[in-house]
Amino acid sequence: MSEQSPERKRRVPPLVIVGIIMAALCGISLYIRIALPYDQVFVNDWIWFRETDAYYYLRNIETLVHNFPHFNSFDPYILFPGGAGGLSRPFFPWLIAGIIRLVTSGVPSLHSMEVVAAYMPAILGTLTLIPVYFIGKELFNRWVGVIAAALAAILPGEFLHRSLLGFTDHHVAEVLFSTVCILFLIMAVKRAREREISFKHILNRDWSVITRPLIYTLLAGIFLGLYLLVWQGGLLFIFIIFVCLAIQFVVDHLGHKSSDYLCIVGTPVFLVAFLMLLPVLGVGEFDALYRLSMPIAIVVPIVLSVISRLMASKALKPVYYPLALLGLLGIGLAVLYAINPSLFQSVFTQFSVFTPAGARLTIMEVHPLALQIAWSNFNTSFFISFVSLAMLVYIAGKEKSADKILFLVWSILMLIALFGQRRFGYYYTINAALLTGYFSWKMLDIAGLRKLLAKPKEVVGAVKKFKKNKRAREKAKKKTSMQPRGAWVNVIVVGVILFFLVIFPSTGLFWRDEPTKIGTASPDWFRIGITRYIAETPNPIMSEGWYKSCSWLQDNSPEPFGDPDFYYELYPPKAEFEYPETAYGVMSWWDYGYFIMQIGHRIPNANPGQAGAVQAGEFFISQSEDSANELADELGTKYVMIDYAMATPAKFYAMADWAGNDSSEFYDIYYLQTSSGWQGMYLFYPAYYNSTVVRLYNFDAKAAVATQPMVIAYQEQEIEGETFRIITNGPNPPTFPTYEDAQAYVAAQTSGNYRIVGTDPFTSIVPLEELDSYQLVYPLEGTTNTTTVKVFQRLG
Repeated sequence: MSEQSPERKRRVPPLVIVGIIMAALCGISLYIRIALPYDQVFVNDWIWFRETDAYYYLRNIETLVHNFPHFNSFDPYILFPGGAGGLSRPFFPWLIAGIIRLVTSGVPSLHSMEVVAAYMPAILGTLTLIPVYFIGKELFNRWVGVIAAALAAILPGEFLHRSLLGFTDHHVAEVLFSTVCILFLIMAVKRAREREISFKHILNRDWSVITRPLIYTLLAGIFLGLYLLVWQGGLLFIFIIFVCLAIQFVVDHLGHKSSDYLCIVGTPVFLVAFLMLLPVLGVGEFDALYRLSMPIAIVVPIVLSVISRLMASKALKPVYYPLALLGLLGIGLAVLYAINPSLFQSVFTQFSVFTPAGARLTIMEVHPLALQIAWSNFNTSFFISFVSLAMLVYIAGKEKSADKILFLVWSILMLIALFGQRRFGYYYTINAALLTGYFSWKMLDIAGLRKLLAKPKEVVGAVKKFKKNKRAREKAKKKTSMQPRGAWVNVIVVGVILFFLVIFPSTGLFWRDEPTKIGTASPDWFRIGITRYIAETPNPIMSEGWYKSCSWLQDNSPEPFGDPDFYYELYPPKAEFEYPETAYGVMSWWDYGYFIMQIGHRIPNANPGQAGAVQAGEFFISQSEDSANELADELGTKYVMIDYAMATPAKFYAMADWAGNDSSEFYDIYYLQTSSGWQGMYLFYPAYYNSTVVRLYNFDAKAAVATQPMVIAYQEQEIEGETFRIITNGPNPPTFPTYEDAQAYVAAQTSGNYRIVGTDPFTSIVPLEELDSYQLVYPLEGTTNTTTVKVFQRLG
């Protein structure tokens, strides 16, 4: 056996280097996602989950653990009256429940379930780094994959936030399964095109050619199926894959290439996913879209392939192919409209994901993307990704490589979705990481890194082409172990620039003298930039006030079904279920419905799925006890729970919006010029004090007298398209002993704009009668503060 050269002995295999780096990146990812926010989640004996939907999943995880592997497709606890669908997409809680059953014996305690559930998003978020690496490696090279995985681990924003300890929601599972699906789809398309797979290979069972692409196709279909079993809105990703394949069909036909391989890959991917989804599809309108779209997605690749073959056989101009596809699309939509107009409307409604409007804009994550949000999610990677997209458009157009076109279209469509709703930042983080990784590698490549990393055999081979003498070859060999200093200097300079451009904005070390941990008294000097700041920022989804009030409700209110163990049972379908006469609802704003269900074991009248949101909004802004009671009777409300935010502008505006009103009917911001500049302030109108939520929370359902109503004179000014209300009789507008006196003063004015207002939400400017139908039952009088949740019982 020949001895290895010293250079070969010293060289560490790249696979080992990559393995070490990836292991380190996974460790960093877990540290950021678990260690940094740990004190925010595990507080004394409590576990504070970081998001409302986590309590929905905890409810279902509990039921699954008690009845594993069975789950409820209908849940009477989720909404009153009527209940609602249970787990329409069960895989995420089923996965957690399965792990709980695996690591514990018997039925574990609720605390044990919560611990496993709290860790799951951080683990899934870290696992996502693996397919990110392999996508980068498959499209470009392993070092692009490493850089992309590093960025996915540290980029702040939606993906980091949703993969933190305690953010037990399906979002991080969406990212993991969709990314793995794209990975195997890229591998399937790439291998199938390289081997020029056709229907002939399938018919002849040429396994040496078709085996590997078919395995990747099957895996892509399985992970697409898992993705659809995690999120009901998975039609977005079906649409993305469909568009990717359709564009590649056109590219191949225009380039006179066979598109058989796209049909061989595309149809099985959709078929496998549909078969996995089929058992959980219901009869609702949303699931009807899946029953329509998935068969279409299965059949269309076959149709597109057949049309391409027919047009090629008849020597028709290639440009007719995309025109024929557009014609088929138009005919298909016309047929759908003629057969089922409501389903046709539902199809187009799904595209509202790109342009949300109306009351949905009261939900923060549905807001369109703004520049500040883009920076907080991606930092410089957001802007670099545009440069990379432009580079890839050129490369994909030149090479017409199916894998890069797929990646390009996926990234562009996710970017469009991101501009429509900021929530899709948790998807686009993967694209931004890969695009930035590609850009970084290209800069390092231009600086000469690829040549420096070349193996000795490759360098000598290159030299042999130009230098025939032995001396030149020996000189080349020596250079492989010690490259010219100038080349290394170039690479190091570019590497430092890229570090500060790409990495530092997320993990740059800097001095910071203000504490971010709750209760931290001494300065914490050593920070890890934006990443640590976001990871440690407290998320006040659950508060001690809500936890204690819901616990009180469970212990001190009647069981709606008579037996507390009914909470853990399997329920019959909705059509077969009947509520007993003892059942009732608990009214609160929809944000808190899952708290009431999971912690209080009671049935909310509205929940974070926005079910009941309109009625809840109408109840809370209603202007009389009779109108409030009419809604409460209709909804079977027995208790009302309100927190400080609901009774003040923090959430009041959302209730008004959902009820079809505008918050400006109840209060507005007015500006007063002072010695230090313009000062804005909330001023409250009589309708605000007359609203049910204010009469309950701010005045404990008791009578109140009018206290010094104020009358302001104001004028409206428009500045840069926005209207501002300027107080013109300040800084001390007149006040009056009674509301009637204030009314008389306004009536006597002959010109100008006047309003009767109050400055304090807890001091009424109008007389209020006692609400006879409601009684404060929690907490005791004299123990309330701004963090307290109040519970009222309906009497009679």
